[in-house]
Amino acid sequence: MNGLSTLAQAFAGAPSRIEGIDKLAGDLNRWYLRQPAERNFLHPCIIDGKPALVCQAGLRRDAEPAFAELAEIARRYGLYLKEDSRQRDDASILHNRRRNVGLVLSFCISMMASSRAVTADDLQPVNAVQTVTSQLAEPVNPMQAKLSVDKDGVSTIRLRQRKPPTAAEVMAAYSQKQATLSSDPLAKTEIFNFLSAIYQAESADPGNISADLAVMADYFSHYPQAVSLLNELRGQKLILKYKQNTWQTQAFGNQFGVDSVAIYFDTRLGAQLLNDPGCDATPACSISPADALLHELLHAKLMLLDSQHFIDGGGMAQTLYPFEHEREVINHENRLYQDMNQLDGRARPLRHRHSGELLQVSCPACNPIKQVASSDLSL
Repeated sequence: MNGLSTLAQAFAGAPSRIEGIDKLAGDLNRWYLRQPAERNFLHPCIIDGKPALVCQAGLRRDAEPAFAELAEIARRYGLYLKEDSRQRDDASILHNRRRNVGLVLSFCISMMASSRAVTADDLQPVNAVQTVTSQLAEPVNPMQAKLSVDKDGVSTIRLRQRKPPTAAEVMAAYSQKQATLSSDPLAKTEIFNFLSAIYQAESADPGNISADLAVMADYFSHYPQAVSLLNELRGQKLILKYKQNTWQTQAFGNQFGVDSVAIYFDTRLGAQLLNDPGCDATPACSISPADALLHELLHAKLMLLDSQHFIDGGGMAQTLYPFEHEREVINHENRLYQDMNQLDGRARPLRHRHSGELLQVSCPACNPIKQVASSDLSL
Protein backbone atom coordinates (compact mmCIF):
# COMPACT_ATOMS: atom_id res chain seq x y z
CA MET A 1 0.00 0.00 0.00
CA ASN A 2 1.51 3.35 -1.00
CA GLY A 3 0.59 6.82 0.22
CA LEU A 4 -1.73 7.62 -2.66
CA SER A 5 -3.84 4.50 -2.15
CA THR A 6 -3.79 5.10 1.62
CA LEU A 7 -5.21 8.61 1.15
CA ALA A 8 -7.75 7.45 -1.43
CA GLN A 9 -8.96 4.74 0.94
CA ALA A 10 -9.03 7.04 3.98
CA PHE A 11 -11.02 9.75 2.17
CA ALA A 12 -13.29 7.41 0.19
CA GLY A 13 -16.32 8.29 2.32
CA ALA A 14 -15.97 12.07 1.93
CA PRO A 15 -18.86 13.77 0.11
CA SER A 16 -16.54 15.61 -2.27
CA ARG A 17 -13.40 14.53 -4.13
CA ILE A 18 -10.04 16.05 -3.14
CA GLU A 19 -8.39 17.76 -6.09
CA GLY A 20 -4.73 16.94 -6.59
CA ILE A 21 -4.63 13.98 -4.20
CA ASP A 22 -1.42 12.77 -5.86
CA LYS A 23 0.27 16.09 -5.07
CA LEU A 24 -1.14 15.89 -1.52
CA ALA A 25 0.54 12.48 -1.11
CA GLY A 26 3.88 13.99 -2.17
CA ASP A 27 3.54 17.01 0.14
CA LEU A 28 2.67 14.83 3.12
CA ASN A 29 5.52 12.46 2.35
CA ARG A 30 8.04 15.31 2.29
CA TRP A 31 6.66 16.66 5.57
CA TYR A 32 6.75 13.19 7.17
CA LEU A 33 10.34 12.47 6.14
CA ARG A 34 11.59 15.81 7.53
CA GLN A 35 10.20 15.13 11.01
CA PRO A 36 11.92 13.06 13.71
CA ALA A 37 10.27 9.73 14.51
CA GLU A 38 8.91 10.97 17.84
CA ARG A 39 6.62 13.55 16.21
CA ASN A 40 5.85 12.37 12.67
CA PHE A 41 2.52 10.76 13.64
CA LEU A 42 0.15 11.44 10.75
CA HIS A 43 -3.21 9.86 10.03
CA PRO A 44 -5.71 10.68 7.26
CA CYS A 45 -9.36 10.07 8.11
CA ILE A 46 -12.85 11.57 7.95
CA ILE A 47 -14.17 13.65 10.86
CA ASP A 48 -17.79 14.82 10.85
CA GLY A 49 -18.01 14.00 7.17
CA LYS A 50 -14.95 16.07 6.24
CA PRO A 51 -11.55 14.79 5.06
CA ALA A 52 -9.09 15.36 7.89
CA LEU A 53 -5.50 14.87 9.04
CA VAL A 54 -4.75 13.88 12.63
CA CYS A 55 -1.27 14.81 13.86
CA GLN A 56 0.57 14.24 17.14
CA ALA A 57 -1.02 15.64 20.29
CA GLY A 58 0.68 18.90 21.29
CA LEU A 59 2.44 19.35 17.94
CA ARG A 60 1.47 23.05 17.76
CA ARG A 61 3.01 23.57 21.21
CA ASP A 62 6.08 21.35 20.87
CA ALA A 63 7.02 21.95 17.23
CA GLU A 64 5.23 25.04 15.98
CA PRO A 65 7.08 25.24 12.59
CA ALA A 66 6.20 21.62 11.80
CA PHE A 67 2.57 22.25 12.77
CA ALA A 68 2.43 25.44 10.71
CA GLU A 69 3.77 23.63 7.63
CA LEU A 70 1.23 20.85 8.09
CA ALA A 71 -1.55 23.40 8.59
CA GLU A 72 -0.61 25.06 5.31
CA ILE A 73 -0.78 21.71 3.51
CA ALA A 74 -4.19 21.06 5.06
CA ARG A 75 -5.44 24.54 4.05
CA ARG A 76 -4.17 24.09 0.48
CA TYR A 77 -6.16 20.89 -0.03
CA GLY A 78 -9.20 21.78 2.08
CA LEU A 79 -8.50 19.34 4.91
CA TYR A 80 -9.40 19.65 8.57
CA LEU A 81 -6.28 19.43 10.75
CA LYS A 82 -6.67 18.07 14.27
CA GLU A 83 -4.21 17.10 16.99
CA ASP A 84 -4.62 13.58 18.36
CA SER A 85 -6.86 13.59 21.43
CA ARG A 86 -7.18 9.85 22.09
CA GLN A 87 -7.73 8.73 25.65
CA ARG A 88 -6.72 5.10 26.15
CA ASP A 89 -8.85 4.65 29.25
CA ASP A 90 -12.06 5.89 27.65
CA ALA A 91 -14.82 3.95 29.42
CA SER A 92 -17.24 4.72 26.60
CA ILE A 93 -15.48 2.14 24.45
CA LEU A 94 -17.42 -0.54 26.31
CA HIS A 95 -20.62 0.95 24.90
CA ASN A 96 -19.30 1.25 21.35
CA ARG A 97 -18.77 -2.29 20.07
CA ARG A 98 -18.03 -2.11 16.38
CA ARG A 99 -18.09 -4.67 13.60
CA ASN A 100 -14.94 -6.62 12.83
CA VAL A 101 -12.42 -4.69 10.78
CA GLY A 102 -9.21 -5.51 8.93
CA LEU A 103 -6.09 -3.40 9.54
CA VAL A 104 -3.47 -3.44 6.80
CA LEU A 105 0.18 -2.65 7.63
CA SER A 106 2.65 -2.39 4.78
CA PHE A 107 6.37 -3.15 4.87
CA CYS A 108 7.21 0.27 3.37
CA ILE A 109 4.70 2.99 4.24
CA SER A 110 6.73 5.85 2.82
CA MET A 111 4.30 7.63 0.53
CA MET A 112 6.86 7.60 -2.26
CA ALA A 113 7.60 3.86 -2.04
CA SER A 114 7.63 2.09 -5.39
CA SER A 115 8.43 -1.21 -7.03
CA ARG A 116 10.74 -1.90 -9.94
CA ALA A 117 12.71 -4.75 -11.42
CA VAL A 118 16.46 -5.06 -10.95
CA THR A 119 18.25 -5.40 -14.29
CA ALA A 120 21.77 -6.52 -15.08
CA ASP A 121 22.85 -2.88 -15.14
CA ASP A 122 21.85 -2.56 -11.47
CA LEU A 123 24.24 -5.29 -10.33
CA GLN A 124 27.56 -3.80 -9.36
CA PRO A 125 30.92 -5.57 -9.91
CA VAL A 126 32.76 -6.51 -6.74
CA ASN A 127 36.51 -6.14 -6.37
CA ALA A 128 38.48 -8.37 -4.01
CA VAL A 129 39.82 -6.72 -0.87
CA GLN A 130 42.55 -7.82 1.51
CA THR A 131 41.01 -6.52 4.73
CA VAL A 132 37.67 -6.90 6.43
CA THR A 133 36.12 -3.96 8.23
CA SER A 134 35.55 -4.79 11.86
CA GLN A 135 32.18 -3.11 12.32
CA LEU A 136 30.06 -4.27 9.38
CA ALA A 137 27.46 -5.65 11.75
CA GLU A 138 26.86 -2.30 13.40
CA PRO A 139 23.99 0.01 12.32
CA VAL A 140 24.50 2.10 9.21
CA ASN A 141 23.71 5.50 10.72
CA PRO A 142 23.35 8.47 8.37
CA MET A 143 25.33 10.70 10.72
CA GLN A 144 28.36 9.98 12.89
CA ALA A 145 29.43 12.19 15.80
CA LYS A 146 33.03 12.80 16.84
CA LEU A 147 34.13 14.70 19.96
CA SER A 148 37.29 16.77 19.64
CA VAL A 149 39.08 19.24 21.92
CA ASP A 150 40.80 22.30 20.45
CA LYS A 151 44.01 23.95 21.72
CA ASP A 152 42.01 26.13 24.14
CA GLY A 153 40.43 23.08 25.76
CA VAL A 154 37.00 23.68 24.22
CA SER A 155 35.10 20.52 23.36
CA THR A 156 33.40 20.40 19.98
CA ILE A 157 31.05 17.78 18.57
CA ARG A 158 31.49 17.37 14.83
CA LEU A 159 28.98 15.56 12.65
CA ARG A 160 29.87 13.87 9.41
CA GLN A 161 28.06 11.63 6.97
CA ARG A 162 28.82 7.96 7.47
CA LYS A 163 28.84 5.79 4.37
CA PRO A 164 27.70 2.18 4.44
CA PRO A 165 30.32 -0.54 3.90
CA THR A 166 31.09 -1.34 0.27
CA ALA A 167 29.99 -4.51 -1.50
CA ALA A 168 33.58 -5.79 -1.37
CA GLU A 169 33.76 -5.22 2.38
CA VAL A 170 30.45 -6.99 2.97
CA MET A 171 31.50 -9.95 0.85
CA ALA A 172 34.82 -10.20 2.66
CA ALA A 173 33.12 -10.13 6.06
CA TYR A 174 30.57 -12.72 4.95
CA SER A 175 33.29 -15.00 3.60
CA GLN A 176 35.15 -14.79 6.91
CA LYS A 177 32.09 -15.67 8.98
CA GLN A 178 30.62 -18.23 6.60
CA ALA A 179 32.64 -21.11 8.08
CA THR A 180 30.98 -20.58 11.48
CA LEU A 181 27.45 -20.19 10.06
CA SER A 182 25.69 -23.54 10.31
CA SER A 183 22.18 -24.73 9.58
CA ASP A 184 19.92 -26.61 11.99
CA PRO A 185 18.57 -29.52 9.86
CA LEU A 186 15.63 -30.22 12.19
CA ALA A 187 14.67 -26.55 12.31
CA LYS A 188 14.92 -26.37 8.51
CA THR A 189 12.40 -29.19 8.10
CA GLU A 190 10.05 -27.85 10.77
CA ILE A 191 10.12 -24.32 9.35
CA PHE A 192 9.37 -25.54 5.82
CA ASN A 193 6.46 -27.65 7.12
CA PHE A 194 5.14 -24.67 9.08
CA LEU A 195 5.38 -22.21 6.15
CA SER A 196 3.82 -24.78 3.79
CA ALA A 197 0.94 -25.38 6.23
CA ILE A 198 0.02 -21.69 6.62
CA TYR A 199 0.47 -20.86 2.92
CA GLN A 200 -2.94 -20.71 1.22
CA ALA A 201 -2.23 -21.45 -2.41
CA GLU A 202 -4.44 -20.20 -5.23
CA SER A 203 -4.55 -21.43 -8.81
CA ALA A 204 -3.00 -18.23 -10.21
CA ASP A 205 0.04 -18.34 -7.87
CA PRO A 206 3.49 -18.83 -9.44
CA GLY A 207 4.66 -22.43 -9.51
CA ASN A 208 7.90 -21.61 -7.67
CA ILE A 209 6.33 -20.69 -4.31
CA SER A 210 6.86 -24.06 -2.64
CA ALA A 211 10.49 -24.21 -3.76
CA ASP A 212 11.00 -20.65 -2.58
CA LEU A 213 9.57 -21.48 0.84
CA ALA A 214 12.09 -24.34 1.05
CA VAL A 215 14.92 -21.87 0.32
CA MET A 216 13.58 -19.51 2.99
CA ALA A 217 13.38 -22.37 5.50
CA ASP A 218 17.01 -23.24 4.82
CA TYR A 219 17.96 -19.56 5.17
CA PHE A 220 16.11 -19.13 8.48
CA SER A 221 17.62 -22.33 9.91
CA HIS A 222 21.04 -20.63 10.05
CA TYR A 223 19.82 -18.02 12.57
CA PRO A 224 18.59 -19.10 16.04
CA GLN A 225 16.73 -15.79 16.44
CA ALA A 226 14.72 -16.42 13.28
CA VAL A 227 14.05 -20.02 14.32
CA SER A 228 12.78 -18.79 17.68
CA LEU A 229 10.44 -16.25 16.04
CA LEU A 230 8.90 -18.88 13.81
CA ASN A 231 8.51 -21.30 16.71
CA GLU A 232 6.58 -18.69 18.68
CA LEU A 233 4.02 -18.43 15.88
CA ARG A 234 3.19 -22.13 15.70
CA GLY A 235 -0.46 -22.81 16.46
CA GLN A 236 -1.48 -19.19 15.91
CA LYS A 237 -4.22 -18.10 13.50
CA LEU A 238 -1.83 -16.99 10.79
CA ILE A 239 -1.93 -17.48 7.02
CA LEU A 240 0.35 -16.62 4.08
CA LYS A 241 -1.16 -15.47 0.78
CA TYR A 242 0.80 -14.68 -2.36
CA LYS A 243 0.30 -11.18 -3.80
CA GLN A 244 2.63 -9.91 -6.50
CA ASN A 245 4.83 -6.90 -5.62
CA THR A 246 3.46 -6.79 -2.08
CA TRP A 247 4.58 -7.17 1.51
CA GLN A 248 1.65 -6.53 3.88
CA THR A 249 0.26 -7.80 7.14
CA GLN A 250 -3.47 -7.63 7.80
CA ALA A 251 -5.04 -8.10 11.24
CA PHE A 252 -8.69 -9.15 11.48
CA GLY A 253 -10.74 -8.42 14.58
CA ASN A 254 -11.95 -5.41 16.53
CA GLN A 255 -11.01 -3.32 19.56
CA PHE A 256 -11.78 -6.31 21.78
CA GLY A 257 -9.48 -8.84 20.14
CA VAL A 258 -7.43 -9.97 17.15
CA ASP A 259 -9.09 -12.94 15.48
CA SER A 260 -6.45 -13.77 12.87
CA VAL A 261 -3.59 -12.35 10.81
CA ALA A 262 -2.84 -12.66 7.09
CA ILE A 263 0.55 -11.92 5.52
CA TYR A 264 0.57 -11.05 1.82
CA PHE A 265 3.96 -11.85 0.34
CA ASP A 266 6.04 -12.07 -2.81
CA THR A 267 9.05 -14.39 -2.58
CA ARG A 268 10.85 -12.43 -5.32
CA LEU A 269 10.46 -8.94 -3.84
CA GLY A 270 13.26 -7.44 -1.74
CA ALA A 271 13.71 -3.84 -0.60
CA GLN A 272 16.29 -1.08 -0.42
CA LEU A 273 15.74 0.48 3.00
CA LEU A 274 18.44 3.16 3.02
CA ASN A 275 19.24 5.82 0.44
CA ASP A 276 22.55 7.14 1.77
CA PRO A 277 25.61 7.94 -0.38
CA GLY A 278 27.00 4.71 -1.81
CA CYS A 279 23.81 2.70 -1.36
CA ASP A 280 23.45 2.09 -5.07
CA ALA A 281 26.54 -0.14 -5.00
CA THR A 282 26.37 -2.06 -1.71
CA PRO A 283 24.05 -4.72 -0.25
CA ALA A 284 24.33 -3.04 3.17
CA CYS A 285 21.33 -0.84 2.30
CA SER A 286 18.96 -3.57 1.13
CA ILE A 287 17.38 -6.84 2.24
CA SER A 288 16.18 -10.07 0.67
CA PRO A 289 12.56 -11.30 0.46
CA ALA A 290 13.37 -13.76 3.27
CA ASP A 291 14.37 -10.84 5.52
CA ALA A 292 11.19 -9.01 4.51
CA LEU A 293 9.14 -12.01 5.62
CA LEU A 294 10.80 -11.83 9.04
CA HIS A 295 9.57 -8.23 9.31
CA GLU A 296 5.99 -9.29 8.56
CA LEU A 297 6.26 -12.15 11.05
CA LEU A 298 7.25 -9.60 13.70
CA HIS A 299 4.02 -7.73 12.96
CA ALA A 300 2.11 -10.98 13.36
CA LYS A 301 3.88 -11.88 16.60
CA LEU A 302 2.99 -8.58 18.28
CA MET A 303 -0.59 -8.74 17.00
CA LEU A 304 -1.24 -12.34 18.03
CA LEU A 305 0.92 -12.91 21.10
CA ASP A 306 0.57 -9.47 22.69
CA SER A 307 -2.87 -8.56 21.37
CA GLN A 308 -3.96 -6.42 24.31
CA HIS A 309 -0.91 -4.18 24.07
CA PHE A 310 -1.46 -3.92 20.32
CA ILE A 311 -5.10 -2.94 20.85
CA ASP A 312 -4.34 -0.54 23.72
CA GLY A 313 -1.98 1.31 21.38
CA GLY A 314 -4.79 1.90 18.88
CA GLY A 315 -3.94 -1.14 16.78
CA MET A 316 -7.53 -1.99 15.84
CA ALA A 317 -8.99 1.52 15.93
CA GLN A 318 -10.90 2.35 12.76
CA THR A 319 -9.78 5.97 12.56
CA LEU A 320 -6.17 6.19 13.73
CA TYR A 321 -3.09 4.56 12.22
CA PRO A 322 -1.06 2.53 14.79
CA PHE A 323 2.28 4.32 14.49
CA GLU A 324 3.23 3.11 17.99
CA HIS A 325 2.98 -0.47 16.75
CA GLU A 326 4.97 0.40 13.61
CA ARG A 327 7.80 1.82 15.72
CA GLU A 328 7.82 -1.25 17.95
CA VAL A 329 8.11 -3.50 14.89
CA ILE A 330 11.04 -1.41 13.59
CA ASN A 331 12.77 -1.76 16.97
CA HIS A 332 12.29 -5.54 16.94
CA GLU A 333 13.43 -5.68 13.31
CA ASN A 334 16.62 -3.79 14.11
CA ARG A 335 17.47 -6.11 16.99
CA LEU A 336 16.80 -9.19 14.85
CA TYR A 337 18.83 -7.92 11.88
CA GLN A 338 21.65 -6.87 14.21
CA ASP A 339 21.82 -10.37 15.69
CA MET A 340 21.85 -11.88 12.20
CA ASN A 341 24.55 -9.43 11.09
CA GLN A 342 26.74 -10.54 13.97
CA LEU A 343 26.46 -14.13 12.77
CA ASP A 344 27.04 -13.67 9.05
CA GLY A 345 28.57 -10.20 8.51
CA ARG A 346 26.04 -9.23 5.83
CA ALA A 347 25.36 -5.77 7.34
CA ARG A 348 21.60 -5.64 6.87
CA PRO A 349 20.43 -2.01 7.21
CA LEU A 350 18.95 -0.81 10.50
CA ARG A 351 16.30 1.85 9.99
CA HIS A 352 14.14 4.18 12.06
CA ARG A 353 10.97 4.39 9.97
CA HIS A 354 8.88 2.35 7.54
CA SER A 355 10.19 3.58 4.21
CA GLY A 356 12.09 2.18 1.30
CA GLU A 357 11.89 1.03 -2.29
CA LEU A 358 10.55 -2.41 -3.14
CA LEU A 359 12.72 -4.21 -5.69
CA GLN A 360 12.27 -7.45 -7.61
CA VAL A 361 15.01 -10.07 -7.27
CA SER A 362 15.71 -13.49 -8.74
CA CYS A 363 15.57 -15.67 -5.59
CA PRO A 364 14.03 -15.53 -2.09
CA ALA A 365 17.40 -15.16 -0.32
CA CYS A 366 18.83 -12.65 -2.81
CA ASN A 367 19.02 -8.95 -2.14
CA PRO A 368 18.57 -6.28 -4.82
CA ILE A 369 22.24 -5.37 -5.26
CA LYS A 370 23.81 -8.83 -5.52
CA GLN A 371 22.70 -12.42 -5.33
CA VAL A 372 23.10 -13.93 -1.86
CA ALA A 373 22.21 -17.59 -1.47
CA SER A 374 21.49 -19.10 1.91
CA SER A 375 24.82 -20.88 2.03
CA ASP A 376 27.12 -18.92 -0.26
CA LEU A 377 27.73 -15.45 -1.64
CA SER A 378 27.93 -14.80 -5.36
CA LEU A 379 26.99 -12.36 -8.08
